[in-house]
Amino acid sequence: MLDDSRSRPAPRTDASALAAGECDIVVRPVATRAECQACVALQHEIWGPGHEDAVPASILQVVAKVGGIVAGAFTPDGELVGLVFGLPALIDGVIAHWSHVLGVRESSRNAGVGRLLKEYQRAELARRGITRMYWTFDPLVAKNAHLNLNLLGARVVEYVRDMYGTTTSPLHNGLATDRLVVSCDTSPEAPRPARAVARMSAHTPVLTAEPRSGDVTAFIVGDHRPPSLLLEVPADMQLVMAQASERAALWHAAVRSHFEWALQHGYVVTGLRRDPVTSRAFYVLELHAPGSST
Repeated sequence: MLDDSRSRPAPRTDASALAAGECDIVVRPVATRAECQACVALQHEIWGPGHEDAVPASILQVVAKVGGIVAGAFTPDGELVGLVFGLPALIDGVIAHWSHVLGVRESSRNAGVGRLLKEYQRAELARRGITRMYWTFDPLVAKNAHLNLNLLGARVVEYVRDMYGTTTSPLHNGLATDRLVVSCDTSPEAPRPARAVARMSAHTPVLTAEPRSGDVTAFIVGDHRPPSLLLEVPADMQLVMAQASERAALWHAAVRSHFEWALQHGYVVTGLRRDPVTSRAFYVLELHAPGSST
């Protein structure tokens, strides 16, 4: 969880402010045609060589000129290891930003590169006076949920079925591309919300595709709505898909059903809890009282 941003100085968006410590990764705008082409190649490396939705170099160049953000994470020798790409947006009558692509080379993952890219994007938008950013992520990928909800403080806006259609990417394994849409405030003065992951107990009901001994079962029928719920997702969905496609499909269907029911019945997502003892991952859901803030 991030500290309240009010206790930190206003973010800088120059490259030197975003060097990743020991890794010496620097985040900066993608500046040349060759770097745009490297962004395309990196998308194919991450999502597969047949990835039909890769953003082409020409679009990357144009979007950067018309108010979008195209930034890369570079090693000291100039190697591109990550990128973030977003577009200007008008949402509910307010000028905002839609972050469309965030990707990190496999060899550079789990080192904070994705977070660096998102923080660069947030800081640059704040500098431009754009106060709200939106993006999507796969609800079945627990580590992305941890980054987006616990570290970046994003708020779940809605659950969308099959947002990008069935793709050829091996990362999706033929499953419908269901997504959570999230938003966050870019202002450095805006507090990052504290996540209620510590308030859950052994008696909190669980929504899961694979109940375990000791779980308190939650039922998504009738009008009974406990004040808090845990919605389980696989700790490593990629491993599940690699081992058993049928099991992956069951998880996908269960998470879709559970999220749609919970959001329709007044629950808000307050974070992701990862249990180090059982190696399980849960979204933490709390019943939202009408008229209260989230």
